[in-house]
Order: sequence, then structure tokens, then C-alpha cells
Amino acid sequence: METNPPASDLIRPVETSADADALLRMMETFCRHFGYRFDPVLRQNLIRSMLENPALGSLWLITHDGQPVGYVALTYGFAFEFGGRTALVDELFVEEAHRGAGRGRRVLQGIQQLADHLGVSTILLQTEKYNTRAKQLYESLGFVDQDRSTLMWVKPI
Repeated sequence: METNPPASDLIRPVETSADADALLRMMETFCRHFGYRFDPVLRQNLIRSMLENPALGSLWLITHDGQPVGYVALTYGFAFEFGGRTALVDELFVEEAHRGAGRGRRVLQGIQQLADHLGVSTILLQTEKYNTRAKQLYESLGFVDQDRSTLMWVKPI
């Protein structure tokens, strides 16, 4: 499997240090928007880890006129239930000025089209319960609510 999937006119893999810097800036905006904790050093280390070990996942910039306006982070897992390797859309972000133009839809369609290339049988994603607009978008693209509870354990810091 190639490490650099084909680029499209909308998404391209994060490859350079300038790409990683742009990604980090947008991750901070994403975290602030949702009220998530943002630790720039931790995020830099996570970006580096993923870029150095593509088996962990892939990072993509969403572009407009060649400039980054968002990103999508995929992490890879494996599930017997879903037939093997899975991808989780861990984070999907489009800058506010570029929302409402169908970019999120086209990005997810692009990721779906890359499933074979990425070697994944299933793409998973999550959204906040209150985000009905996002849920409607995801369902319109064939994502199905599994009607399950997601439970989580986090190692104490």
C-alpha cells in the first residue's frame, strides 16, 4: 500500500513542516470551537508520530485555491465485526469562512472513495449529540447510527 494516496483538488496528505504547522493552527481552532483541551506540544508530538508511522492513520489538509482551509484526521484500527481494518474520522474541521459550500460533504465522499486505497473496510465517525446538522450530513452519505453507547476509559494523568 502506498503511503501517499492520490491527491484531489480538495484534500491532500500532510507532508511538509509547513503543512504540519498549518494543521496545528487549525487543530487549536477546532479545540477552542468545541471546548476541548489543547496542548500544542502534545499535538505536535501526535502529528509527528502519525507522520512517522502511517499505520496509525493519515492526516489530510482540506484546500481551497491551494491554501489549507481545514483538515481531516483519520486513525486506523481493526474490528472483526466490520471485516478488518477500519478508519475513524477522528477530527474533521473546516474554517468558518469556508463552511456551507459543501466542502465537508465532498471531503467525506473523497475519503469514502479512498477506502480501498487506504485498505479500510469501514469508516467510523462520531459527532456531538447536539450537532444534528452534522448527523444529517453523515447519514445522507450513508453513515448509519449504530444506536450504541460509546464508553471510554482514560488513563489518569
